[in-house]
Amino acid sequence: VITTGQTGGIMDTGTSLIYGPQTQVMSMVNSFEGAQFVTELGLFNIPCDTDIPNVEFQIGGQPYNIPGDQLKIRDDTGMYCFFSVAIMQFATSSEFDTMGEVLEEKVMNEMKNLTGKSSSSPIPIELQHDTWLMGDVFLRQQYCIFDYENEQFGMAELKEDFKK
Repeated sequence: VITTGQTGGIMDTGTSLIYGPQTQVMSMVNSFEGAQFVTELGLFNIPCDTDIPNVEFQIGGQPYNIPGDQLKIRDDTGMYCFFSVAIMQFATSSEFDTMGEVLEEKVMNEMKNLTGKSSSSPIPIELQHDTWLMGDVFLRQQYCIFDYENEQFGMAELKEDFKK
């Protein structure tokens, strides 16, 4: 059990991995012998023979599982493996400027909204520092329905035949 308290969640089809609060991610990583943080990648290198347990997220009281074998990424050489759950980190606008990237004000405001650094964040204030970004590692394990017109999101468990 990583946390028994309520946390926020953002479902993001444009994100490959899962990103979570530092303390919760670290409690997962600390159970992996030999795990090392790779700063350049922002990921944890883990021994390829690491047995990762399944992870369960409860959304609306309904459990959604990710098989442990789906939480490990092997690089192209096959020599290195990485944990596909990373620590949520957002750069500030000055960090983007030093990287030489130009971001429009609208994009920066949206990032501030998502990270809770704005009073108009879609994440409730009590969850702003306790939020998970759920990317493809999570979403491909579920059937997801994005209802933009009614501003709703729904999920259902995939049939076993479709899980990978």
